[in-house]
Amino acid sequence: MNDFLNGSKVIAAVRSQENYQECLKSDCKVVFLLFGTLLTVPEYIKELKAHGKTVFIHLDLIEGLSSSRSSIDYINEKTAADGIISIKQNLLKYAKSLGFLTVLRIFMLDSKSVDSLEKIDVDSAVDIIEMMPGIVVTVLKDEVNKNSKTIIAGGLISSEEDVRAILQSGVGAVSTSASNLWDMQI
Repeated sequence: MNDFLNGSKVIAAVRSQENYQECLKSDCKVVFLLFGTLLTVPEYIKELKAHGKTVFIHLDLIEGLSSSRSSIDYINEKTAADGIISIKQNLLKYAKSLGFLTVLRIFMLDSKSVDSLEKIDVDSAVDIIEMMPGIVVTVLKDEVNKNSKTIIAGGLISSEEDVRAILQSGVGAVSTSASNLWDMQI
């Protein structure tokens, strides 16, 4: 499953047009597209793919798309996206059936969130878990290392020190919108 990382430990989380332009110039190989509209996303993905990037689209953050199967059908028919990110496992199941890699974004808020990791670990519709905020994985090392899924840490990661500490916790990669970290050599 780590094949999607293409050897990358830092994933570009692209949240704005400015971020997008910086991403095109970067050496990052994996992109989480977190902005855009129904009209702009196909072109963004086309351009990112032309730059040799693996592209995951966050279904819940694209203006004009709803959290529905028809939105996944739209992404499938109108783009060459590699994967779908969502907070909704039922949508990821459908995305997986269409051949997408799937990323379940979860927010680690309390012990109940930690308990849910065991259930997610056995869900075949989820390929990758993105835990947020990213720094929480430094506290949850045991849970990270017990999980058989690829885990990515995302959110509130802003320095090389953050990236190194998080990666030492056992996650497969970090996702960050801090463009100064996208070309970080690890």
